[in-house]
Amino acid sequence: MIEIKMPEAGFSITEGTVIEWYKKIGDKVEEGENIVSVETDKITVEVPAEKAGILHEVRYSSGQVVPVGGVMGLILESGGRPSEQKEVPPPPGKEVTFQQAQRRTRLRVDRERRISPAAKATARAKGVDLSQITEGTGPYGRIMKQDVLDFFSQSAAAPAPAVREEVSPAAEVVRKKAGALTGMRVEFKGWRKVITDRMVQSKTDIPHYTMSVEADVTELSRIIQSLREREGLHFTYLPFMMKAMAVGIEEVPAINAYCDKMGYTVLDDINIGIAVDLGEKLLVPVIKNVKKKSILELVRELDFIIKKTREDKLEPQDIEGGTITLTNVGMFQVQSATSIILPPQVAILYMGIAREVPGVLDGRIKIRKKMIFGGTYDHRVINGAAGGRFLKKMKDCLEDMGVLLLHLR
Repeated sequence: MIEIKMPEAGFSITEGTVIEWYKKIGDKVEEGENIVSVETDKITVEVPAEKAGILHEVRYSSGQVVPVGGVMGLILESGGRPSEQKEVPPPPGKEVTFQQAQRRTRLRVDRERRISPAAKATARAKGVDLSQITEGTGPYGRIMKQDVLDFFSQSAAAPAPAVREEVSPAAEVVRKKAGALTGMRVEFKGWRKVITDRMVQSKTDIPHYTMSVEADVTELSRIIQSLREREGLHFTYLPFMMKAMAVGIEEVPAINAYCDKMGYTVLDDINIGIAVDLGEKLLVPVIKNVKKKSILELVRELDFIIKKTREDKLEPQDIEGGTITLTNVGMFQVQSATSIILPPQVAILYMGIAREVPGVLDGRIKIRKKMIFGGTYDHRVINGAAGGRFLKKMKDCLEDMGVLLLHLR
């Protein structure tokens, strides 16, 4: 018998939900063929068969939660001896929710119709149910991004039907206190509940503190513009910030560590998670071995992984192994921020917008381009002086490419 196990999909992920079985008990399966889809709070994963054979047993039905490593079913390998086959129905109190049913419907629709990746990403960001779009404007009815935008605009303009809302006792108390105020309530369920629990736990268990510095990135901005024109690639501040982080970690190795209640482990590899905004949801794909990669390699890898994230094509290995996180709030015209650490990491960095401001250079006031960036640290591991040294080293790298070049590998 070959076990079909719930795959790992990230350091902090402990369980997933079975979305749909593509095969029935007794169906033949080929080696490498996808036989079941599961969803975690981060990504949806299709699980392939390790060996060819027959689907012999299903232990978790659609809508049931499975721990990582749990056996979801069994495949009778070709030539094996069958035993009594069985399929386990959902246990009492574990009925498939309306949201889970919607997800399974969308998966079936995706296989029956062609939907462009851009349309899927736009639908997710806008909260559009793709099963409601019967036909697209692309070749052979393919649903395109503009079809989703048009549907969203029409839905927003149409009056909402009267729906009787089911509310929890807690929500009812809040509603009574609010008196005449009305509005939409969002329950902490699914991925929202997971994120809520983890962020509360992070702030409860970790003594956070934040500090920031301002760097003059005038020369760096010119270099980035020159590289864009010469290489034809999308150079940004991100890869330079990542390399500066790697240099700063050489100065303060404890920045790159995992911490638990008994102590912490300083890590050798520098794997930087990049926060990518997807509307309501935030995903953090990981760029691995940053200190061993060139600026050019980082530019290409960033373009690839960010596109993969927005097209909902991330795989488990894309979100695993992050040792420190970087978030770019500058894209929202934000200058500074206070971020929450992603356990078991001990630091998270932010970078604000690079803006033109008056600056003093050689005793004269000139227009310079400056950026505020900073870090939130776990005070159990990193004291204030260490956090300051780390940011100072990064600032030196961003302001003087010579300093950064000395540390490039």
